[in-house]
Amino acid sequence: MPEQNYILIETHQDLAHYCQKIKEGSDWVGFDTEFIGEKRYIPLLCLVQISSEIGNFLIDTLAFDNVDPLCDLFEDETILKITHAGENDYQLFYRLFNILPKNVVDVQISVGFLGDGYPCSFQKIVQKYAKVKISKSQTVTDWKTRPIREKQIRYALNDVIFLKEIWAKLKHKLERQNRLSWALEECKKFEKKSHFEQDLLSDILENKLMNSLREKDQLFYIRLSLWREEEASRNNLSREKVLSSKSIPVIVKMMHSGKQSLLSDRRIGDHIVKKYWDRFNALYQKSATDQEKEWLSRIVSSPVISEEHNILMDLLNQVFKLICTQNKVAGILLMPRSDFNKMKFDTSFTPEYLKTGWRKEILGEPTIKWLENRKDLSVRFEEGEIRIGLKK
Repeated sequence: MPEQNYILIETHQDLAHYCQKIKEGSDWVGFDTEFIGEKRYIPLLCLVQISSEIGNFLIDTLAFDNVDPLCDLFEDETILKITHAGENDYQLFYRLFNILPKNVVDVQISVGFLGDGYPCSFQKIVQKYAKVKISKSQTVTDWKTRPIREKQIRYALNDVIFLKEIWAKLKHKLERQNRLSWALEECKKFEKKSHFEQDLLSDILENKLMNSLREKDQLFYIRLSLWREEEASRNNLSREKVLSSKSIPVIVKMMHSGKQSLLSDRRIGDHIVKKYWDRFNALYQKSATDQEKEWLSRIVSSPVISEEHNILMDLLNQVFKLICTQNKVAGILLMPRSDFNKMKFDTSFTPEYLKTGWRKEILGEPTIKWLENRKDLSVRFEEGEIRIGLKK
């Protein structure tokens, strides 16, 4: 593979200059980032790689206090942004700079509509569509070290220099199979705030653990989870670094037994109990506020699911998989498992996104009607056939 020319950008003046040149001379960019997320609440953005019609650029983001020209480039809807698995990159830009990209395509999502599976590694996509073998040996390298080493530079460039060629081939293939609109529709999610915003409180209240707890312990679970988030944010530490997710249910269930019980439980490090006991106890003993009582009222008890309903939902899941297989669409793109599980236990919940766009097209009206009225569905085995339909 021939050496690739590039420009390393380390000053505000060069960043503004070359971003403007890209706007004037290229209607597309390949885009990727290198960042360090381990042990941090907000990942450290270390490098941004850009390929374009006018050249390749490595932007040393550790050298800047802002990257406004780059943000302007991402928000320019006249320039196509091409990524592979770009969700984490765009999420980081949203968290750091409060911006959303415009005019996005993602090659990993695109191959998911062509029978190549999802998620598909960049190595496999490059080998299939660019006929090149690339190394991923620098995946866990320390990107904050300076100067950037030559091996890191080659690795970073490989993540973007093939994107335009790959997208051109994918686009042609998608157009031939009438799938281009499907892929573009799915990539549109990166342009929406709702895709990147998280509702921590709702996630806490919907946790299945809640239904097995007494009210006092439910309240403690809410408080402990929110405290962990605040502590992680305040100290720029990962949530797991503050308090592991596995230890939270143990602490909640053992709290009523007192400090000594927590200290003797090997599932919780005694250093955690010694460090935070006073805080844990204060959270546990405090009376509920009016706001917290309102939160508790939003906890919905898990319904008792009949065996027939359980079987029916499993069959529907297989129907979804069959539909996706017949359409050569990766099943995980249709609906995340978390939403299917929510549908299983809440018959009033049907994701709106299933009723529009490419999902509606491949599911069809009868299947969507099944979903919306699944509490009235029946399943029968007659004359060697499994029959699913609405009760008469």
